[in-house]
Amino acid sequence: MTSAHINTNVLRWAMERAGVGNAELGTVFKKTPEAIAAWLDGTAVPTFKQAQRLAKRVRVPFGYLFLEVPPLEELPLTDFRRPYGGVRREPSVDLRDVISDVLRKQDWYRDFRLEREEEALPFVGRFTIESSVADVAADIKESLVFEAEVRWRPQASQFLRAFVRQVEALGVLVMRNGIVRQATNRALDVDEFRGFSIADPMAPVIFINNADSNAAQVFTLAHELAHVWIGRGGISDADLTLFREGADDVEAFCNEVAGELLLPWVRLDARWRDRTAPAADWMADVARDFHVSTVMVARQLWLHEAIDREQFFQFYEAEKANWVTKGTKSSGGNFYLSAPIRNSRLLTEAILESVSAAETSIREASRLLGVKPANLSKLEESMGVG
Repeated sequence: MTSAHINTNVLRWAMERAGVGNAELGTVFKKTPEAIAAWLDGTAVPTFKQAQRLAKRVRVPFGYLFLEVPPLEELPLTDFRRPYGGVRREPSVDLRDVISDVLRKQDWYRDFRLEREEEALPFVGRFTIESSVADVAADIKESLVFEAEVRWRPQASQFLRAFVRQVEALGVLVMRNGIVRQATNRALDVDEFRGFSIADPMAPVIFINNADSNAAQVFTLAHELAHVWIGRGGISDADLTLFREGADDVEAFCNEVAGELLLPWVRLDARWRDRTAPAADWMADVARDFHVSTVMVARQLWLHEAIDREQFFQFYEAEKANWVTKGTKSSGGNFYLSAPIRNSRLLTEAILESVSAAETSIREASRLLGVKPANLSKLEESMGVG
């Protein structure tokens, strides 16, 4: 059998990049971890067919395994995530693949709008990080008709859906997925990222990791909207423990805008002053009324010095375990209802419209939406368009 003399340094890099160890590869190839280690130190060589399977498993093009050195992979988006322990986190293959998929869809939608000679959206980059937090939040709220159309919803899930609808009504694509495309075995990790945004005036996009709870997704959506409003999209932690450490602290600024949008201090302060229940019960009531987490409530109180740092972190630790929704590896539910959520209803409608006008092929639409060509008509019917 033909041997594949791959570069062991590149294989080691690819395994680390994909988070795959010797034991896992051993299971795939029905070999011992020691046999995989032999491939890594060059004392044994995989066959050509095995090398092809290796490349697929560690998610790199087959040709990469024969390069002299691992390729330099620059992220196409600004990475605003904070380093842990002073070390920048290397983006996972899953995150990279999600970004690549979203950029492909965003590129299509941008061309779609340009071909129709539609105008750039005026709110993208309307403000800067030097702007007032209150001014940015007020402008977003006014643009969304937030109080009238979004705020007063009885349940958190209804609030989130209404919030997304209003954002998409402005022309921003909102995609929510907890897995890579339709791969239910590739769950996205909220500890790695909660969302990202593309602040393109012609085709802005917000992606939300919906492995999070509804309250966390609400905050991420508000946070990414702030990124769009200041024209500085990128990958976010949307970490509620972040406070400004410098004049150019984009993540903390967007946190403050999101907090003011979702939980205006003037309202919170009035309720705080008039409270009669214990603090924990009071925060739970406020969080329920405003469809945010108790951490969000505590953060606003700490930001405005109503509570101290120690009190904030007590609430943070108590709530943290509830932020990640359990059992999100499979999207589940009705495929035709979930497809527009994953892909953005606004984008889905645009693609279906373009197919009907014979501007986009069924094959291309299928590739973009992750829907089999034969099922596009069912998707269209389920959405009530066409």
